[in-house]
Amino acid sequence: MKTVIVASENPVKVAVAKRAFAAVFPDETYEFIAVKSASLVPDQPMEQETKHGAYNRLAFIKDLYPDVDYWISQEGGLFLEDEALCNKAWIVVADRYGGVGESATASFVLPKEISAHVRNGLNLSDAADLFFKTHGTGVGSGVIGHLTDGLIDRTEYYIPAAIIALAQVKNNQWFL
Repeated sequence: MKTVIVASENPVKVAVAKRAFAAVFPDETYEFIAVKSASLVPDQPMEQETKHGAYNRLAFIKDLYPDVDYWISQEGGLFLEDEALCNKAWIVVADRYGGVGESATASFVLPKEISAHVRNGLNLSDAADLFFKTHGTGVGSGVIGHLTDGLIDRTEYYIPAAIIALAQVKNNQWFL
């Protein structure tokens, strides 16, 4: 059995890791350990802070657990595109042999009212909860779940990027 450290205790991010590893390595078995990690970026990362946060989380868990098989980190954040506030997440995976893979999710535009709440200091999860009159968006279906009427939840949204990053690690020799 191989061990994977997930740089989050968020159930969505743990589920993403489990599903991505099962998809890329269907014949392997894994133990997943969820670890609260430090991103060293603002609670609401913007632009390149998002990618930096994913790499910082990865470094944090690698330092804590240096002798495992894999590490995976995920960081969601916001960026401006033609003055619209958009959402995107970065996922980074590393293995014990030095392989590293990264990928970003698709991006999507936020509703103007959510954007206004964020610009006034709320983080995305709180702004979405206010807008959608919900609670726990960040650990549930995510903003994308609300925007797509449940067709794509936060887990489904992150999985393609996690699979791509993990496939880069699996096929590391292609990227040397």
